[in-house]
Amino acid sequence: MGAIEGGERGCPMGGAKTTGASGAGGTAVLSSPATPLSPRDGRAGIGGIVAAMMFNGFMVTLMSVALPAVARAYGVTVAQANWVVLVFAIVAATVITMGARLLHRWGLKRLMVVACGCMAAGGIVGFLAVNYAGIMAARVLHACAAGLLYPTASTSIMKAAPPDRRTFSLSLKTAAGGIGFAASPFLSGLVLTHFGVNAMFLPTAVMGLGCLVASVVFVKPIGERDAALKPIDVPSALLAFVGLGCAMFGISEINHALAVALPLLAVGAAVLGLFAWRQRGLAVPLLNLRPLANRTFLVGVLLVMFSSFAEHALRLTVPLYLEGAAGFTASAAGLFMLLPQLAYAGSAMVAGKIVDRRGIWPLVPAGFAIIVAGLAALWGLAEGKVVAALLVVVFVILAGVGTETAPNREVALAALDAEALAAGSSISSVFVQLASALSSALLVGFFTNEVAAQTHAGASEAAAY
Repeated sequence: MGAIEGGERGCPMGGAKTTGASGAGGTAVLSSPATPLSPRDGRAGIGGIVAAMMFNGFMVTLMSVALPAVARAYGVTVAQANWVVLVFAIVAATVITMGARLLHRWGLKRLMVVACGCMAAGGIVGFLAVNYAGIMAARVLHACAAGLLYPTASTSIMKAAPPDRRTFSLSLKTAAGGIGFAASPFLSGLVLTHFGVNAMFLPTAVMGLGCLVASVVFVKPIGERDAALKPIDVPSALLAFVGLGCAMFGISEINHALAVALPLLAVGAAVLGLFAWRQRGLAVPLLNLRPLANRTFLVGVLLVMFSSFAEHALRLTVPLYLEGAAGFTASAAGLFMLLPQLAYAGSAMVAGKIVDRRGIWPLVPAGFAIIVAGLAALWGLAEGKVVAALLVVVFVILAGVGTETAPNREVALAALDAEALAAGSSISSVFVQLASALSSALLVGFFTNEVAAQTHAGASEAAAY
């Protein structure tokens, strides 16, 4: 893991870059050239990041089968319980906007220590929580960890991996996250079923502490950090938090309080516009938005956003449907999602190797078509409550998502120069969090409102689902 640090501000495999704009978008002067990475150090660093992202995947999807249980345990509705998902996305997206700057200011070692510390702290707080506010606080800490890890992983892999293995290396990261995504619903559901909501958080405390110790012991700085980099612009961070928060909460209210949603969306758009305007005037912006002017990058991250929307929608709504309509326990719903999530991980690795050798055509367009067709089929299957067919369709959709995500991200980031890479990685990760919030707010909100309306009209809960 420590090997990556030497290449954070250089070219792939640690080529030196002594002056120029930082990845966050300002001018940074390095006190000395970065130490070149050996192939062994590069592989070791990528392996460490891949392992961290597997634990991160487990942490991110921790609540995917837990919303009904959280609602029952703390006396809130499922829509209110979904706020833990929404707040997670808002905080993670805000921290991601600072990720490029923090990576250049702190370096990989310190950033990994802080991120793993937040993961462990969130697990401990959640395990000890006695009310809904405690669960929310735990997920805020988890969001800080995810917000630090997401852009760091992609940036460091793009710097460390040889050009002919970049897509595959990013696919390994995606696949590792997919394994975490696959394991989390089942294991979390199993713990939830037998030991309750609080016990679900304990594995993330153990994972976070393990990564923290590994980061302290094994991550070795190579090269210098940007000693001349200015501190983070606090007003920009506040604008990002308020703008993203208003926008995402506005989306969440569209289904049942349009008079509240529209003003929130307007305020969110205005504040985010002010954030973008402020970045243009800063010598060293919090987040360099220049990559958005690159058409290849923009199209790539929009495609990543679409596939992420589909992925997060399935992770949230399918377990809700299974628990409500089919009578599944939380652990059974998690087990149902295990095979599709493994398909996601496997297809990501296969796609990475193919794209490195042959390019994105026709693999990525095929993945896009699979996602669209699968989502269309899913609607009809839900009406008929055909669980076996539902498993097949979800399997196919997530395989399509895995086929598309890493190749699109690699093509998008490869279109940027080394100086804009960290900022581009942060922007890509923000788009993914926006997709998560959109799917959570729109689909879970619609889902729960529809169920509430039908049960109020006299339908049983299973029939309403």
